[in-house]
Amino acid sequence: MTKQKHSEARKLYDNILKFSTHEIAEKISYGTGIITSSNNSEKSEWVKYVSSELEKHFEEQTIKNIRMGCYCNENGKLDESKEFIRNIYKSSNTMADFVDKMNEYGAGWYIEDGCLFTKYFSCPCPMLESVDVLPTKTWCYCTVGYNKQIFEYVFDCEVEIELLESIKTGSKQCLMKVVTLNKDIITLNK
Repeated sequence: MTKQKHSEARKLYDNILKFSTHEIAEKISYGTGIITSSNNSEKSEWVKYVSSELEKHFEEQTIKNIRMGCYCNENGKLDESKEFIRNIYKSSNTMADFVDKMNEYGAGWYIEDGCLFTKYFSCPCPMLESVDVLPTKTWCYCTVGYNKQIFEYVFDCEVEIELLESIKTGSKQCLMKVVTLNKDIITLNK
């Protein structure tokens, strides 16, 4: 098993274990030998297997919680993104200024009804390279966890993130709604 794939399965196992038994965590994370392959189509099958098994065993909020804990750092990319975005935020005079600066990099972000909306225009998940379409957002909730890490670091407060659209479920973008529990962050002029 390669380090990346082993890490994916182990992280999944650990997060399932927070909500269930060792047996269920083991069955879902390691119940198929597919994860041991480096073949993209077999990784795709593992993703579909895991998603299906999670949906059989857990309700939607538990699935979200499990998958949100499965975000990866992508060889330091998460840490780099956190620093980059925080530096732009700290150099901004207002939230609108922050969004404008991010959009200069092609982010496509906007503020609506006191919430920040962020986008990805291509799927950021390395495990989904060969997946054209997923039937549900189950696998995609790791991106919510990834973004939660970023925005809690940037805003220095707890945030809630809702995945509204996903490229892998047929949308043209991944669209997330970021809500800070400190409402002043997005609505104030910093």
